[in-house]
Amino acid sequence: MLMMPKIERGHLTIDEQEALFRKGLKDELARATAHFTAPIGAEQPHAGTHKIMEAAYRIVARVPHDAAVINLETFEAEVDDSWTENEILLLWKTLHMLVTPMSISRTEALEAVGDLGGPLNDGTAKEARAQLLRGHAEAHRRASLIDSDEVRSSGRGIVALLDDDIIGRAWSAQSKPGKPDDCAGEAVRPDAPSMTEPVQDSIYAFPSDLRFSEVMKDVLAELMEEKGWEKDNGQREAVCERAAWICGDKRLKDWSAADAKYFAKTVARFPNKFSWGKLNKSGAMAVPFCEDAIPSNKGMKRSPRTINRDLSILQNVSKRLAKTHWRLKYGDRLEVDFLEYTIRVEDDPENPDRMPWTPDHLKTLYSLPLWQGGGGSIERLKPSGRPMVYMDAAYWLPLIATYTGICREEGSGLEIDDFNFACEVPYLVVKKNSLRRLKTMARARVMPLHPQLLELGLQRYVEAIAKEQGHQVGTCTPIFPELWCKEAKYRGDGKKVPAIGGRRFYAIAWRYIADATHGVMPLPETSDGKKADFHSQRTYNHSVLASPTVAQKILDMHMGHTSQGTGQKKYNRRALALGEVKELRERLDVMVREMPNVTSHIPRQTNISLLPLRKRSRVGSAPGRDAQRKFCQ
Repeated sequence: MLMMPKIERGHLTIDEQEALFRKGLKDELARATAHFTAPIGAEQPHAGTHKIMEAAYRIVARVPHDAAVINLETFEAEVDDSWTENEILLLWKTLHMLVTPMSISRTEALEAVGDLGGPLNDGTAKEARAQLLRGHAEAHRRASLIDSDEVRSSGRGIVALLDDDIIGRAWSAQSKPGKPDDCAGEAVRPDAPSMTEPVQDSIYAFPSDLRFSEVMKDVLAELMEEKGWEKDNGQREAVCERAAWICGDKRLKDWSAADAKYFAKTVARFPNKFSWGKLNKSGAMAVPFCEDAIPSNKGMKRSPRTINRDLSILQNVSKRLAKTHWRLKYGDRLEVDFLEYTIRVEDDPENPDRMPWTPDHLKTLYSLPLWQGGGGSIERLKPSGRPMVYMDAAYWLPLIATYTGICREEGSGLEIDDFNFACEVPYLVVKKNSLRRLKTMARARVMPLHPQLLELGLQRYVEAIAKEQGHQVGTCTPIFPELWCKEAKYRGDGKKVPAIGGRRFYAIAWRYIADATHGVMPLPETSDGKKADFHSQRTYNHSVLASPTVAQKILDMHMGHTSQGTGQKKYNRRALALGEVKELRERLDVMVREMPNVTSHIPRQTNISLLPLRKRSRVGSAPGRDAQRKFCQ
């Protein structure tokens, strides 16, 4: 496992995508401008013909290379109310006779990837074909600007159409500059252009001098209300701040399609552990962005999924702004289209993006002094002359995850009332509460408790916390109060610890626990060096339960996955038909049968020992290690 060979990736990098796009642009631009002094079509002027060709290439980019037909939905996605009947008819004919799905074949796409030295497979072929066709579409979009003042004044002729800056200015210059009288009575921003200088009209209907950073919080709040999003934990705002920083936090009227592309290309260059800070306040983002200051990401590249997540968040913001500040004067296309630059991700079973824990690694984990007996606060991973076992999130959260597969945030937000021990099959409930949200509705589930958790004293611990916190039935009382209480927000030296919930657990406990395990037995890692983490416990759970004898429905219920198929989703109501106890018993039997016992060597505690609240789950580094600075090295 540790010597897994590097498996060929099934997607293109941002640089490869850009190179293929530029190749498609150059190839088609040469054809689109070969006869620019005369109309390409018999009846259509240049602008009309290029509009149709651009739309045709965008349409075929959305279908497979061997598609026999183009469905109406795909066709109508490129046609809006601005299209005349003649244009629609000509586009339809163009797709039948001139621009077809085979305009770029799979073979041509693979050849283009090969010229770049990229991997040759189905995934890269599909991406390459799409990028080449998008380049063709862009060629016709730019060819329509051949007679613009910006292109003419450049003195570069057709070559000017390859210059993104010239093209950006050409699109912006769509009417004469406004007169000074037009702005009478308005306040002038310090950075506003002088009235004596030529002013380029904006492509937007309501051009705004506000900056992206000034509107992003309001836009996110509007989106949360409109879409029913859960309260942000800071991630969405952080992504918006990165976009503002990287793109120079320009005035909204100055943003264009090029900014989305620049952000996607640039953010991929940052290492995955980069410390961003807060825009204009702290960290790297306290000062203006400079490309030369980007650290090397060799061996620490950001995950394509993470980049796509950032682009998805920004796409929602862009769509919202397209109704106001980014509403175009002409047409209703999305100008700042972040999803145009998402990275295609295909799961490769031979090269997973996350490695599971193994039974041997988990046994090593639970052989640490924290579970066997060690020192007190910040000494929990070190042997002690007077060994003690203390119970808190550091002790219980990994154990619960091992036998239930819950994620870090789900486990951190468990409450006293989520546990029921006074029944035939003791269980816990994972549900949305005041502490945290759930990723999907399917994550709301009932989990039977594995006998190992009960033998280790989980019930006695929950009862001890309920007594300590003065819990009353129906109230919100976390079973790990040190992850949520203000009293535990500060360390002994008065310094704050990070955030709350799962993030606090990671900062004060998990990274030290994982590092200590790695020091004894190197953690499993992927081909690109990503080591098993807390979430890898879910991968472990799914892996050990995925036996041929285990029904998919049981596996889905255990993991909190949405069942597939009409029968599973609409008709399988076994708990209602035969009773919940029977279903819980069946699931528990599967867990006991399929899950390796990795905790039998943990000493059973007769008494529940609790540290003072502010000292709980602060485990410190193992002997000879410094997880805070050299995590898992």
